[in-house]
Amino acid sequence: MMYSSCRNSNNTGSNSNPPTQKATQKISLVKLLVGNGNSFFRAVELGSDFKTVLNSEKKVPDENDTDDISYTFPIDTLQPDSVNEPIDSVNYFKVTYYFDKGKLNEVDEDVYLENDSAAAILLDRLTGYLNLKYGDYAGQNDSRVWSTMRNGKKDWVSLNDQSDEYDSGKISLVFYSEEY
Repeated sequence: MMYSSCRNSNNTGSNSNPPTQKATQKISLVKLLVGNGNSFFRAVELGSDFKTVLNSEKKVPDENDTDDISYTFPIDTLQPDSVNEPIDSVNYFKVTYYFDKGKLNEVDEDVYLENDSAAAILLDRLTGYLNLKYGDYAGQNDSRVWSTMRNGKKDWVSLNDQSDEYDSGKISLVFYSEEY
């Protein structure tokens, strides 16, 4: 004999309130790539030591050498802390931190996108952000270059679209100083 009930077994009283999940707030792609603007790049400053840089990312590095640390990240603006999720083979970015004499002196970020039109849009968004932060750029070959004085040292930011050299979109962003 079988007994069935018409009562709702989840005891929530209403099906209109699904179980709550941790709320996430979407961030901008620019913020995902370069940080919130409080530091020179993501959560670090040029001149930082190796351990500070290593602890600034929430992921185990792809490569970890005495002269550089490399990471590959998913482009995920909905869940930016999901850095350990699988990487989409089309849309992702790589960050390499370079050190000289134990101090961070250069950061290279390569952003890989599905196509060159997505790269052109991102180039415009990054250019707008960097113009607001550092003033107008100077054209140098195919790059847009900004310079700034930070902590009494001259730092540079270089941005260029390398999509023509690839079968997809690619943006290269370099933060560097010759004084560290």
